[in-house]
Amino acid sequence: MEEPARFDPECLEDLCRRIGEVRAEAEVALALHRISEGLPKLLGLLDQDEQTFLSEVDQVARDAKLIGMSTLSRVAHSVLDNFSRADPVALSATLARLERVGERSIHAVWDLEDLSG
Repeated sequence: MEEPARFDPECLEDLCRRIGEVRAEAEVALALHRISEGLPKLLGLLDQDEQTFLSEVDQVARDAKLIGMSTLSRVAHSVLDNFSRADPVALSATLARLERVGERSIHAVWDLEDLSG
């Protein structure tokens, strides 16, 4: 399935204005690291520790929103909603979507960094 990653550059601009460019770069790097480390663990966490699973998905949603990954943040919230509704089919589908969108979103931000130098 192909789904474009939606990125909101205004979020990054706002972050830079609020905390400065150097700190914003560090925040983006940290958020990307947490997202790229957290996404692959989610399925295993769901089977082992639901509370940690929920915490990790929430962290992905917050990090994604902070750095302008609007689609990824929205999909992470959908995962949380489907978990709370105890809908295993929808949860499985949104988890798969979260993984796809997450990978595309991470690559989109890295591509932007490559373009900006």
